[in-house]
Amino acid sequence: MEMKASSGGGRGGTGLGSVQLDDIPSRGFIARLSPAIAAELIEGAPSVYYPPGSIIFSAGNGTTAALVVSGLLRYYMAGSDGRELTIRYVGPGDLVGTLIAERSDLNTRAQALQPSVVLHLDVDRAQALAQRRPELSQAFIDELVSRLRFAFRALATSAFMPVRVRVARDLLERAKMSGPLVAGLHVAVTQQSLADATGSVREVVARALRELRREGAVATADDGITVLDPDVLSRLAAV
Repeated sequence: MEMKASSGGGRGGTGLGSVQLDDIPSRGFIARLSPAIAAELIEGAPSVYYPPGSIIFSAGNGTTAALVVSGLLRYYMAGSDGRELTIRYVGPGDLVGTLIAERSDLNTRAQALQPSVVLHLDVDRAQALAQRRPELSQAFIDELVSRLRFAFRALATSAFMPVRVRVARDLLERAKMSGPLVAGLHVAVTQQSLADATGSVREVVARALRELRREGAVATADDGITVLDPDVLSRLAAV
């Protein structure tokens, strides 16, 4: 099933050519669906490219949903004081956005961390399809449950865990999105990005990274952080 591109892009985005269903890895949300349901869901969905740093959408955009084809995004909350807290990272096959029309007071956003391509779904069509297809309806329910777990974990970590644990957990999540968690895996991330993700500030994150280095969990460089010992990093992340 081919998906036709839109003639224009989203905020910071560019319309692309057609994308095949086989181009989307079978993981995350899309893996919950049979090929037939997945093809029906994405039929006609415009594919849009977003460069790093682009905001795919925010809570103020209303009801919108998109399926990630490639790249890496983060879904996060933003406070009135400028601080941010990453709820989860989203990769190919994952769903971002919402099909719920009710407005929320939470300031949530999805941002591209790497060059990313997403399919913007027709929300009305997806809702109508879910009413006819129990498999899709159940997949949406499972998606919401999974998101709640991520949100509760992120909020609990921010409220009860020291910054060192929060940084270690964030590095683990980023590393897992890059591939198998093995020694030598490099994560392209800055101290400021880690601070934004963990609801902290750069100076505090720098101290936390020094502690992780002393424990032999990671090595730091100007271009990011390398995992030296996955077991130690997991222990320090208290997972």
